[in-house]
Amino acid sequence: MELTRQHYKRLRFYWSGRASGGAGMTDGIDLDLSAGGLVERFERLGSGVCFRITPAGEQELAAESAREVERRRPHHDLGGRLSAWLRDQGRVTWENIELLVDRESGGRQAIRPDVFSLASTYDEKRINPAVHEVKVSRADFLADVARAEKRAGYAKVAEVLYYAVPAGMVDVSEVPLECGLVIEIEPMKFKIVKRPKKRSVALTTHHFMNLILKPGSFTPAW
Repeated sequence: MELTRQHYKRLRFYWSGRASGGAGMTDGIDLDLSAGGLVERFERLGSGVCFRITPAGEQELAAESAREVERRRPHHDLGGRLSAWLRDQGRVTWENIELLVDRESGGRQAIRPDVFSLASTYDEKRINPAVHEVKVSRADFLADVARAEKRAGYAKVAEVLYYAVPAGMVDVSEVPLECGLVIEIEPMKFKIVKRPKKRSVALTTHHFMNLILKPGSFTPAW
């Protein structure tokens, strides 16, 4: 049986120590996992029949985590090379840092840009916060372009937003009007082929504290 994302999500649910089950609460996902020996049924006082992960389930979950790391390696490696390129231009970089922004409709939205950077300067008006979204497949790029709410979140913390992709993967015409495009011509060599629209933003104390608590990377001036 080939496990799906939902199977692994359920395994993680059980691995975290939460058990579920009982009449009317189980479904085909539990049946598949049980048949594969990845979860087992047990009696819980007051809850009836429940499920918990087995040693085989833990091994499969660990194996899937390792496979996910490998699947994301091209994305991670491109982000690392892009960050190094930005640091060579005098910027401080953070990869995959989480920031909170206010929603227009109320409440807060967590955003996690692939690469967030600031100009290395003491002048608050010139720090030029920027977001670079890294994409290594057309499917991922097109899916991201369709998420206007995601870009709206980035617009709360970044004066400019770029997509960063391998050369030849994306046409400039496919990039949203307000965004820029950076391509990697060869390893560690990038080129800006579309400039983004610049907006005025002001980072909050909360944003700066997040950046301080997760120190960014920079190229020292010797």
